[in-house]
Parts: sequence; structure tokens; C-alpha cells
Amino acid sequence: MAATALGKFLRKIRIDRDERLYDMAKRLGISSAFLSGVENGHKKASATLINNIIDISQFSPQKQEATLMFARKFDELTDKQIDQIKNILKGDGDNH
Repeated sequence: MAATALGKFLRKIRIDRDERLYDMAKRLGISSAFLSGVENGHKKASATLINNIIDISQFSPQKQEATLMFARKFDELTDKQIDQIKNILKGDGDNH
């Protein structure tokens, strides 16, 4: 299984901070084995892990749910779907 975008993102953050796998895992409240699995695409990130990485606690419940859904499904999106999302975020009127 290939690394996911979230896994690559986590690894990049960890390396940029010159942080060991063990230290980042401890800070996130997970085992280093689980973090390694997420980084390598062998484990799926839980809602709790995503929330610990990206603080969404100040969002409404609906926005929290949408953020978590987006993070979990990001690697499955097609280029067309990504373009549609980008157009929505840019405020373009035609999203088809």
C-alpha cells in the first residue's frame, strides 16, 4: 500500500521539525508503530488523530464532520473532483 497524502504530510512535518517518530507519536497520543503505519499508508488515521493534527474543535459540528470526511477521502478524489472543490473554494459560480 502506498503512502497517503496525510502520511506524507505527517512525515514532512516531522522531518521539517527535526522530530523523531517516537516524539511526534507521543505528542499526538499514539504509538510510534501506529504513526509509522499511517505515514506509510498501512494504517488509516482516526478522527481523533486528524483532530489532533488539525485543531478543528472551534468548528461547528457540521464543519468538523466535513473536514474529517475530506481528510479521510482525499487520496480517493479524482482530478475532476479536486478541480470542482478548488472552484468552490475560489468562489467560482460554475462548479460543473
